[in-house]
Amino acid sequence: MKTNGFLKTWLTVGLMSGLFFTSCKHSPEDTVTPETPAERKYGLWVTATDGSYILTTGDLMKDTLLTPANNQGVDITSYLPAAYYGVYAYCYNGYYYLSADGTRFSQYEITDAGRFSEVNNYAFSSTFYIGKVAANLSSDDELVFTATSGKENTEENVLEQPIYFMNTNTMTMNKTLIAKLPFLDYTVKQANGEPDDLYMVPTSMTIRNDKVFFGYKFRSNINYNDVIDTAFIYVCDYPGMENGKLLKDTRGGKVAGHWQVNSTSFVDDNGDLYLLTQNLSSKYGLIRIKSGETEIDPGYFFNLGDYNIFQNGSSQIQLLGEGRAYISPFVINPSQQKIVADLRILTDAIPRTTMNFVEDGKLYDVFKTSDSKWYVYEYDPATNTVKKGAEIDSGVSWVYHVNRLK
Repeated sequence: MKTNGFLKTWLTVGLMSGLFFTSCKHSPEDTVTPETPAERKYGLWVTATDGSYILTTGDLMKDTLLTPANNQGVDITSYLPAAYYGVYAYCYNGYYYLSADGTRFSQYEITDAGRFSEVNNYAFSSTFYIGKVAANLSSDDELVFTATSGKENTEENVLEQPIYFMNTNTMTMNKTLIAKLPFLDYTVKQANGEPDDLYMVPTSMTIRNDKVFFGYKFRSNINYNDVIDTAFIYVCDYPGMENGKLLKDTRGGKVAGHWQVNSTSFVDDNGDLYLLTQNLSSKYGLIRIKSGETEIDPGYFFNLGDYNIFQNGSSQIQLLGEGRAYISPFVINPSQQKIVADLRILTDAIPRTTMNFVEDGKLYDVFKTSDSKWYVYEYDPATNTVKKGAEIDSGVSWVYHVNRLK
């Protein structure tokens, strides 16, 4: 049906008037109730002289004391063969993933009753502990991770390193990819001239677009020391796992880290991949593989040898945005090769964690003061400032994880 201009104008005015008067009514039915923020819950995995605990809180920044005493902490000691296995556990979407006996890979939750309860598990056919996690590829339904080490293939002189894609709803394997990391093609000798017996330790795994990069190092089976001041990086197609090649760099030492879950490599906002190196004198540095490339950048080396990186053991490297990253205890700008902040100075304390935590753009880490008090600190990159949060019982000896549970 056609309408003339006058009728269109009348209808428009009438409609607008009706909307105006309707909007001016103060009806109870029209009152909008503000949405209640979702309840949050955080977990801090700590070790004390008498065992391991997970301390829970709804607010990391609340002025309170978190303690395992008087049943305030969830006792997880019986689930672990040793307290240090906290470095072989990963918290993702509110669940903890770990192997308690070396083959049974379990999914645990903290129940409302305050218990550490197994939800589901997957049985590996041989020894298994979780290694690196590809958080950028993982989803609500799938966790992408490696084992601490793979299977040695003596015929090809490679380590067959798996990447697992696990359905976290059913704890079943969606698929497994295998990378072949080459061993050395020459013999390394001990100080006495005898051949050394070496084994490979994968120290990093990064999947960037259609390539996967593995950093690894070699250790002696005789004295268990790291050997060879060279960064070994194996790169191949992803997900095809073909066209592999080995990259080497001698400027900073081996690719830093061990085979536990904390990450020592990261991809910045520009898509550049950085790998932390460490020489046999425990001096650190950063090397880079630019976005879209598969060769180490020969013009880039960020020498961190004068800085006390990871002075109390390795920690999780975190991206903080605006080109910055946290390599404990420093906030750095890797592309500009600058130190932005030393959190030991800002907090007047020393960081003491394996897995720290970033939420809403802010870093949460645990520090120990000179008078042996432990506190959660929040670092805000936008203002380059810190705030002191919850205190942790002084009887703890280490904090393995700071995680959000829900």
